[in-house]
Amino acid sequence: MDRRPLVIQLIGDSGSGKTLVVERSVRALRARGLRVAVVKHSHHPPDLRGKDTARALRAGASIVVFSGATSFVLFRGDAAPIVGRLPVDVVIVEGHSRRRFGPHRFHIRSASEAAEWVRTILTLAPRRRAPSIVLHGRRRRADPYGEFVVGLTVERGVRRVERRE
Repeated sequence: MDRRPLVIQLIGDSGSGKTLVVERSVRALRARGLRVAVVKHSHHPPDLRGKDTARALRAGASIVVFSGATSFVLFRGDAAPIVGRLPVDVVIVEGHSRRRFGPHRFHIRSASEAAEWVRTILTLAPRRRAPSIVLHGRRRRADPYGEFVVGLTVERGVRRVERRE
């Protein structure tokens, strides 16, 4: 069974309704019981001047995860290699107009079209949630994160992640 998520990319001018389509789509997909990730394009980097995260990136780290008590942020040079490997059912990429993230790329022209775009996204989306990925120990089964992770348990959120040494 293919566990890769459906990737949908929404592009359009500022103020065209992309975020409105994202919000409504996420709500509708979650109502179906699907797991949804959103990748938001930013034209400016986060302000990390003098911070440990920036120092690790400058030193050459491929990935830096900034982790707090209730959330984390993954810093990487390019999101494209991991978008199709996120442990969710649907990934919505907002923006990145100069880059194609897959075959489902929609140009949003007006917020008045939001309902139509949400219906289109729901038509493409799976009807039900894929079985949870449960991996432990050695890499006997497919590892959705390639080189990043040895073991991963995903059921109702990430339970345990073992790092490769």
